[in-house]
Amino acid sequence: MAKSRKKPSPISAVLEVAADLAQQLQADKILVMAEVGVRREAILALHQVCSTLVVTQNKRFLVGIEDFGIGRLTFDFDVDGMANVEWVRQAIILGMEGGFIQRGSLVICVTHLLESRGVDSVVAVDTSRGFEGFYPDSVVALAGDYPIEVVKAALDLAVDIGQEGREGDPIGALFVIGDSERVLTHSRTMTFDPFRGYSEREKNICNADNREGIKEVARMDGAFVIQDHGVVVSGSRYISADVQGLVLPKGLGARHVAAASITKHTRAIAIAVSQSTGVVRAFKEGKIVLRVDPSRRSISGNWRR
Repeated sequence: MAKSRKKPSPISAVLEVAADLAQQLQADKILVMAEVGVRREAILALHQVCSTLVVTQNKRFLVGIEDFGIGRLTFDFDVDGMANVEWVRQAIILGMEGGFIQRGSLVICVTHLLESRGVDSVVAVDTSRGFEGFYPDSVVALAGDYPIEVVKAALDLAVDIGQEGREGDPIGALFVIGDSERVLTHSRTMTFDPFRGYSEREKNICNADNREGIKEVARMDGAFVIQDHGVVVSGSRYISADVQGLVLPKGLGARHVAAASITKHTRAIAIAVSQSTGVVRAFKEGKIVLRVDPSRRSISGNWRR
């Protein structure tokens, strides 16, 4: 009597379906969204079939898998109450912003829609539709050598501030990211430092729990000085870098001048929110390189090739 084959686990069966579908459709990427339950060996096997990206909320899940050429990004946003289809879409956007997914690609998404552990569903997404007006290359270019997660977190905070204001009133803000030691030498505290005494976790802009607190602090004048790994080293700073030689469009205020000057004299990038219009502008090397209109979520960039 022939020995019966061992029945595969539900997770293994889902991953086999994803691999088969990726081959049949000649997909560009397999995107695995999970926190637990998926073995490293299974991800390596998927990657042999099609380039694979892991997006996870668990910072410890599959750590080090990048050594095998597999992309891995941490999803730092609160997904409670988010529709499943939007969770998939946001994971794809994160992959785009990280430079792992090109718009127009066919992506096989492996995720959990019903079960809380592992994966239970496979979705094929054509990114040429549903992502209009989204230009991830601009965000990648803005980040440069800095972690994409940190720059994305600062940009998202800036857009939220520009869109929501504070209790219905518009507010401005300025985030300066990277080269923090030099930035501090070109700035001074305006009153008191609202971040003094807090732990690094409580000051990290990539921690979703801190978003509302940072928005509250944004009501104060001055800049946020942020280390390249996302920790705010100081807030309410007055930027005092030399403004000679700056060329900016007429009508931009002191906050934009400060953003341009600090990025001209340091390796930092700066993201400024206009108090009058809510428009977000990013600066690099003293120039505006990215503009986001929060009312339309449209992005335009000006990059040197």
